[in-house]
Amino acid sequence: MVMKEEGNYKLPDWSLDVRCTGKGWEQKHKPCYGMMTLEDGDVLKRITWGEVYYGCICPECKCFTEIPEKLIPSEVKIYAPQVAAPGSNNYENLTKEEKELSKYL
Repeated sequence: MVMKEEGNYKLPDWSLDVRCTGKGWEQKHKPCYGMMTLEDGDVLKRITWGEVYYGCICPECKCFTEIPEKLIPSEVKIYAPQVAAPGSNNYENLTKEEKELSKYL
């Protein structure tokens, strides 16, 4: 196969204001209820029992907050790193970077 033209696809500019609620994952952290502006690289995904959920980790309190899937563009969801709680079935399949993100869960 020969490349005719190098790709230069860039994720679309996207942001979403989200309040830290801690909803969507049982965790030890208490939410701070602060407002965050998410960009494409802030969205994480977790897979539990075959279901995919999306959310973010608050930079202040480290709480995971779930985000409704319909609010996230498909281009952002495709590239979202996966997280899993340490000790869960999915944890061992994560990359080093994904395990680092998962340490707050």
